[in-house]
Amino acid sequence: MDQNYDYIIVGAGSAGCVIATRLIEETKAKVLLIESGPTDKNKYIHMPAGLPFVMASHTWKYQTEPEPYANNRRIDVPQGKVLGGSSSVNGMAYVRGIPHDYEEWKNRFGCEGWGYEEVLNAFKACERNESLSLPYHGTQGHLYVTENRHRHALAMAYLQAAQEMGYEYVTDFNGQDKEGVGFYQATIHKGKRASTVYSYLNRVKDNPLLTLKTDCTTHRILIENGQAVGVEYQQNGGSTVVAKAKKEVIVSAGAIGSPKLLLLSGIGPKDHLEEMGIPVLLESSQVGKNFQDHLHLNVCGRLKEPMSILSDTKGFKKYWQGLNWLLFKGGVVTSNILESGGFFDLDGDGRRDTQIHTFPLIENFGLQDKEMTSELEGFTLKMGHLYPESRGEVKLRSRDVNDLPKIYGNYFSAPGDLEAQVRAVKFGVKMFDMPSLKNIVHDVVFPDAAYDSDDKIADFVRENAQTVFHPVGTCAMGGAAATSVVDPTLKVWGIKGLRVADSSAFPHIISGNTNAPVIMLAHRVVDFILKETASHA
Repeated sequence: MDQNYDYIIVGAGSAGCVIATRLIEETKAKVLLIESGPTDKNKYIHMPAGLPFVMASHTWKYQTEPEPYANNRRIDVPQGKVLGGSSSVNGMAYVRGIPHDYEEWKNRFGCEGWGYEEVLNAFKACERNESLSLPYHGTQGHLYVTENRHRHALAMAYLQAAQEMGYEYVTDFNGQDKEGVGFYQATIHKGKRASTVYSYLNRVKDNPLLTLKTDCTTHRILIENGQAVGVEYQQNGGSTVVAKAKKEVIVSAGAIGSPKLLLLSGIGPKDHLEEMGIPVLLESSQVGKNFQDHLHLNVCGRLKEPMSILSDTKGFKKYWQGLNWLLFKGGVVTSNILESGGFFDLDGDGRRDTQIHTFPLIENFGLQDKEMTSELEGFTLKMGHLYPESRGEVKLRSRDVNDLPKIYGNYFSAPGDLEAQVRAVKFGVKMFDMPSLKNIVHDVVFPDAAYDSDDKIADFVRENAQTVFHPVGTCAMGGAAATSVVDPTLKVWGIKGLRVADSSAFPHIISGNTNAPVIMLAHRVVDFILKETASHA
């Protein structure tokens, strides 16, 4: 079998599917797309409300090393392990961040060409928004962005409670930078999850220029005379295959998988590679460094009467809801569960620093309190700090490709991060005192009334904080090789024909969910390739 291609893309996730599709459609290139997980045939992937099932079954079971500032807990950092990557398992909220985020990429981190105006043009080019248009949105792209058709009564009560606190109801979290609450737009189309497989890759799935390999383990990038020329991989534990790339290898394996592959290939900090017994092909001191993620705390209220989304999953209702979705793509199954939310400036510096995701149930992923079960009728405000200053690292556990890497989140090592999370928790508890929530919520059960001081809430935070699955920064983009891994066109410093294009390239975490920015970044890397190709013609 011919194993020669123009481009090899490692990782068929939020970024890889976008890159492969555009390269095939716009350059007629021959593309090999390699994915570690299976295809996206599982029915729960396509049901928006099925996300808890796919989070359990189609993710990498990444976990941090014991976190010294979080009571030495190991914290789960799940990432998509399936065709479509995290776009096939995430909460589907369409959030971009604010202009400040990208101006900071440009001005603070030397990422020339990544200011707000440049990225806004790319966001609009990607987007097929059903209700919003210029100046902030696009309507002709491939990525479906729609209004949430299902709007739970608890989500409505939260929005009213926030307005009772004085916050504005907004219809667009991706327009002007301001505080407010509302419903998230979502990557959902006709009642189905609009992953990057659905929105992009399905456009070229039958194109002979695409070779798609799932259930594959990529061992290393092949580098000859300072240039990436291919990869070695195995499918389903079979024999090792060598695939060659005439033009480029593009690594899109995520903020944990991408640095792992570079390290296994001999690209990274010299001392760590030597410790692992891996020949150093390129000393790149920042590979695996600069790990960032958003943490959150669940603030949970017990309802006076059963009305959570769980009520629709019991008895006859469960079967009716499933049938309604199968036949008409309607009902509660079309909900992405985290329907509403908001952004708040709790530290008063003029920039939003806290995000809420609401869940019309007790959202108990990773909770330490074993009595807090999913059977309790309740409502959750997921409180998250958006600008953590703590920095961690991803390192190899061994040179064995099958070993999961070591993740040092180093959460709360920057003192301000803990203070910000305490503020967020107190804000969430206060919201439950507003009339629209107080009328339906019996009491706040997490944290309970025993947490009655800042010090005790800080203890609660250290014991219960979880990630919200937004790891970034481990192959950061920047203006110099000494302080970054890739340049502003996402080329790896010091290696020709090699790029990294996914959340690992973010120089700094953005103020919100990361999937839309990853898709924007993937769109832009193809723009860079098209521009370079045209200049060489």
